[in-house]
Amino acid sequence: MPTQAKVEEVARLTEKFSKATSLVLADYRGLTANEMVELREKFTKQGLDYRVVKDTLAQIAAREAGMEGLSELLSGPIAIAIGYDDPAAAFKLSDECRKKYAPKYTLKGGVFEGAIVREAEVGKYATLPSRQELLAQLAMLLASPMRSLAVVLEAKVRQLAVVLNEVKAQRGRDVKEEA
Repeated sequence: MPTQAKVEEVARLTEKFSKATSLVLADYRGLTANEMVELREKFTKQGLDYRVVKDTLAQIAAREAGMEGLSELLSGPIAIAIGYDDPAAAFKLSDECRKKYAPKYTLKGGVFEGAIVREAEVGKYATLPSRQELLAQLAMLLASPMRSLAVVLEAKVRQLAVVLNEVKAQRGRDVKEEA
């Protein structure tokens, strides 16, 4: 029979999984306690949750949150990085930590905006630009045609001014010749 603490933990995990835009699963066995504290601090500074959970409780929470394919990735002791705003942030930071703490820290997969990510695909998601980078690129793309139009119009106005000055100069010469 489940204890009250386990029921509460499943409820907390289910809520976090439901709100999350991304989850990254990692096998942390072999890391020291100090390294785990460093990991938690890194993830917290980035606005991400980092939890070590029992696989059976996480499997139940994943099912309750509607993440059906995630249960098969949840085996053994597991750490979960949970991202809420930028789905790529959890993957990027997890991949950085994998490189730093290898071979003791390995990534097992995750979830990216509802899609299950297998272990082999984690690197692809880690290289995606962040939300802010994508918004900046979009703004540049939207501004580019307007900037080009402004440059073309400015050049035409400049050419018109040159033509008007030439006409004025020509008329000034014509008036002097008639006099």
